[in-house]
Amino acid sequence: MFVLDFSDGQHIETMSEGVIGRNPAVHTPGTEFDDPAHAELITVADDAKSVSRAHLAFGQYDGVFWVMDLGSANGTTITYPGDGTFACDPNTRHEVDPGSIVRFGNASFALTRR
Repeated sequence: MFVLDFSDGQHIETMSEGVIGRNPAVHTPGTEFDDPAHAELITVADDAKSVSRAHLAFGQYDGVFWVMDLGSANGTTITYPGDGTFACDPNTRHEVDPGSIVRFGNASFALTRR
């Protein structure tokens, strides 16, 4: 199980996949979930609209957490512990190590493993 601690105070424990954004939807272009009926939709309030409606997808594969920017206007970056910050290529899965910070627009979440 992974834990996402968001900059807006949300604390999400997940073992599945989903979409994060201002108004996320399961059937967002670029997302092909294994089980769409159980995909999580995580809404992040953002009055400045720096976070896209469907900003990024996330999931797990063989115990590894990943994120994928969905072609958002403001992009997604990952800051790995001790390795620096890297911009995510749109529509490409990027592995996220526990202890990393994922930034998207003016929002972010820290990833831990439980």
